[in-house]
Amino acid sequence: MSNVIDHFMWSYQQHFRIGKQGDAKSIFEMLDDRIDPELFLVGILVEVNKQKYPACVEPENEFWIQSEAFNSTLKNARKIKQAYPENSHFHSHPIAHEKHDKALFLRSVRDAIKKIIDEKSTNKKYYYVSVPTKVDCYLVSIVLSLSKAIVDLYPALNSSQAPIHEFLSADVTTSLIDATIDNYLEKASNELNSPNPGEEYSRLNAEEVVRESGQKFVTDMAFRASNTCVGGWHGLFDACNRIASTFYEKSVGKGSFVLTAKSHHSIQTIIEFTTPADLGDTRGARKFLELALQDLAIHTDSEKIYGLVKFKFDDENEEKVFLINILDHHHWEIRHFNKVLMRVKYGLPYLPKPTFNEDKLRDDLPRLFKDITEKQSDRIVDLVKGAEKEEHGTMLVISKRANTEAKRLGKQATLIKPKILTTKILSSLTSIDGAVLINPRGTCYAIGVILDGMANEDGDPSRGSRYNSALRYVKTLKDPCLAIVISEDGGIDFIPDLKPTLRESDIRKRINLLENVAKQDSISQKEYRDYTKTMDWFDKHRFYLLEEHCEKINQFMGNVELKFEFEGSVRPRIIYQSFVHNPEFDEDLFYIDE
Repeated sequence: MSNVIDHFMWSYQQHFRIGKQGDAKSIFEMLDDRIDPELFLVGILVEVNKQKYPACVEPENEFWIQSEAFNSTLKNARKIKQAYPENSHFHSHPIAHEKHDKALFLRSVRDAIKKIIDEKSTNKKYYYVSVPTKVDCYLVSIVLSLSKAIVDLYPALNSSQAPIHEFLSADVTTSLIDATIDNYLEKASNELNSPNPGEEYSRLNAEEVVRESGQKFVTDMAFRASNTCVGGWHGLFDACNRIASTFYEKSVGKGSFVLTAKSHHSIQTIIEFTTPADLGDTRGARKFLELALQDLAIHTDSEKIYGLVKFKFDDENEEKVFLINILDHHHWEIRHFNKVLMRVKYGLPYLPKPTFNEDKLRDDLPRLFKDITEKQSDRIVDLVKGAEKEEHGTMLVISKRANTEAKRLGKQATLIKPKILTTKILSSLTSIDGAVLINPRGTCYAIGVILDGMANEDGDPSRGSRYNSALRYVKTLKDPCLAIVISEDGGIDFIPDLKPTLRESDIRKRINLLENVAKQDSISQKEYRDYTKTMDWFDKHRFYLLEEHCEKINQFMGNVELKFEFEGSVRPRIIYQSFVHNPEFDEDLFYIDE
C-alpha cells in the first residue's frame, strides 16, 4: 500500500494529528463525554516553492473541507490585518515593532482560516483555530471542533475582553470550556516547534490540562473583578482550594465570598474591617467564613478581605461581580448572576450537569415502559422537573412492579396508600432520606425507600451513596425500571441512561464494506480510507454489536492488519482493540424496528 502524502507539509503530519486528536478526546470528554472533539490541520505556504501546494489540509482526502478552500488565506489575511486597530500602533524600537507586526500577521492568518471554515461549515460544530506555527515551508494551524449543541448547554460569560485602562483591553476566557480550548491549543501548538513534530510519541495529561484551565478561568474572573490585584489574580484558585479543605474547630466550611472591587456599587457593607485581612492567610480566611451566615458574604477582591457585605447582582451584562460558594469539604463553586460557571472538587474543576434533556426522557420512557401513555409521560416529566428544583438531593424510582417492590422493601421504607403524585406533593415527600417509589403512571407506593441490590463493577465511589445505591438496585432488578438521582450540588443522573437507537442494517452494511476491503490483494489509498472510516464507526458503536457482528469484524480486521504487516506499511494507523459483545445490550431497547 502506498504511503504517499499528496498535500505534503512535513513527514509526520499524520502522526501529529492522530496523537493530538487522542489528547483532545481525553481532555474534553472530562468536561462532557458528548462534546465530540475532532481535529484537523491547515497549512499555508509562506515560502516560494512551485512544487508545494499553496494550502494543505490534514487529513487530505475525503474530508469535509479540502485544501483548495484555503488558497486565498494570505490574500484575505492582509485585508484582515489592515482592519485591526492595533495595526496603526507604532513601536519606537525597531525590534519591538517587528515583533508587534509579526504577531498581527500570524493573528490575521488564524482569523482568515477561521473565516473560511465558518463560511463552509454547518451549524452543528464550533471551530477553534490556533495561531499558526511555522513548520518547514508552512504556517500550520490546529483546528479543533466541538459539538455546538453540547457547548451551548453550559453557561458562559458574554465578554471576552476586560479593560486594562481606557485605551487597552486584555483577552479573558469566558468559561471553563473556553479556557480549556485555549490551553489545549497552546500546548498542542507548542509541540509544532519541536523538530519533526509527531515523530516522538507524546501525550498531554488530561487532568493537568483541565486543572490549569480552571485556574486560568478563575484568574481571569479575578482580573475582571479588580484589575489592580496582581498577586490575588494568580493565587485565587489555590486559595479557594485551601479554604475549602480547612476545618475550623473540627467543622467543614460552608459560606460565600463576594469577589469584586473594593468599592463596587453592588455591595452593601455591613461590617468593615479596620485593617483588611489577606485572603492568602488560609486559617484566617477560613475563620472569617464562619461569619458568612444567611444572606451575608465575605467581601474580597482576590487579594484582601474587607469585611461582611450584602450584595445583589444588578446587571447580568456587568461581569465584575462573582460569588464563590464553599459547598463542602474540598468542594467549591463560582457563580455569576444565577449561573454556576464552574465547580471544583479536590482541586479538579468540572462543569455542573446541565438541566436534564426533556426530549430524551420523553423518548426513553416508552422504550423502557412499553404501555406508557403520552399523558403518563407528561406526568413523569413534570415530576422530574419538580424534583430538580429541590435544594436537597433526592431520588425517584419508576418501576413497573412498584406495588410489589414496595411490599418487598416494606421493612426499609414507609408504605403509603397508592397516590398519583403532583409536583407539590412530591416536594413534601422528598424531604426525608430514601427513594420515592412510583409506577409509570406516577402512582406512589412508598417513600423513604432504602434500596437493596448486589454490588457490581459499575459502581463509582466518587459519585456518592445515593447514585451507587440506585445503580445497584437497577442492575439487580430484572424488570423495567428507571432510577432518577438528583444530586445536592445540581444535575440529574438517569439509571439506565439509554443510548440512542440504531438500525441493525447500518451495522450489516458496514460489515460488508469491511469484508470488501479485507478481500483485496493489496490495499489502495481509497480502500485504506474506507477501512479507517468504517473501523472508526464500529469503535464508536461497540455497544450495539451482537456476538455475530463482533466475530465478523474481528476476522476482517485481522485480515487487513496482516496485509499491512506483509506490505511493510509505515503509514500511521490506529490499532483497534478486538470487539466483544456487551452482555448488557438489549436488542428490543436499542435497535429500531425495520
